[in-house]
Amino acid sequence: MIKATNLTKKFDNFTALEKISCTINDGCIYGMVGSNGAGKSTFIRILAGVYRQDSGEATIDGQPIWDNPDIKRRIAYVPDELYFLPGATITRMAELYRSVYGSFDKKRLDELTGTFGLDQKKPIGTFSKGMKRQAATALALACRPDYIFFDETFDGLDPVMRNYVKKLICDDVIERSASAIITSHSLR
Repeated sequence: MIKATNLTKKFDNFTALEKISCTINDGCIYGMVGSNGAGKSTFIRILAGVYRQDSGEATIDGQPIWDNPDIKRRIAYVPDELYFLPGATITRMAELYRSVYGSFDKKRLDELTGTFGLDQKKPIGTFSKGMKRQAATALALACRPDYIFFDETFDGLDPVMRNYVKKLICDDVIERSASAIITSHSLR
């Protein structure tokens, strides 16, 4: 279970989050919709342990997230602005993920990249925006995390692929009682 209590995060004079509190149960999908600058990405980055809150508390199963490698191994985070190692292929990124996530499932990655039609040996930098998003999603789901955070996940995906990725996320939540948080600025 994810619990946020009075989370506040500021960047210089800008308050991105102010006293946000919520409880997110296991085995559910949560959507966060809001305009750009509403604090969605900041909230997810705190839950992923990328940012440290200025005040308040963020925990998973009663344990603090920040500076907690055991908790972070249970989280997969797909940011809005994707990053891959320079010149990396999916195969190379999979090696990195496997070194961090003991639960990494190469067979699952092979299934997903096959379904997406992605060449694991081709440099990701040569992929289209949608293909990069698919690669990031496949790598995240192959980690078999308990908590999956997607920031603007459907950005760059065509309608058919968008529906397919939604199905994949739903299947993961149902099969493994994972929890997913998905953000979007689009009301579509």
